[in-house]
Amino acid sequence: MTPDKTHQPTTGPWYRWRGYTVRWVLFGLVVHVFQPIEDDVEPLWLYKLDQALTGLLFGAVCSLVFTWTENRFNTPRVQWKSWLIVAGTWLCVKTAFISTLAIVGP
Repeated sequence: MTPDKTHQPTTGPWYRWRGYTVRWVLFGLVVHVFQPIEDDVEPLWLYKLDQALTGLLFGAVCSLVFTWTENRFNTPRVQWKSWLIVAGTWLCVKTAFISTLAIVGP
């Protein structure tokens, strides 16, 4: 019997990474684009583009952290653990992003 080339592994550190990445990137994009604008900025589209790119990057980093953590510590996919990992991922990545922005400055 020859192995199917389209078969994906059912375990490993990056199992289900595609679905998680899509969800986290969409979450990051929506949350960042719909943030209020602090000042009257010109041009507005440039500010919104910056928010969108930051959201995409945030979502991508969250997806990496979540995928690895979920596949490492919650292989049976217990729902409450998954939600705890979601909250912890968001908190850790958000803290890292805000700390980086504080160090780098505007």
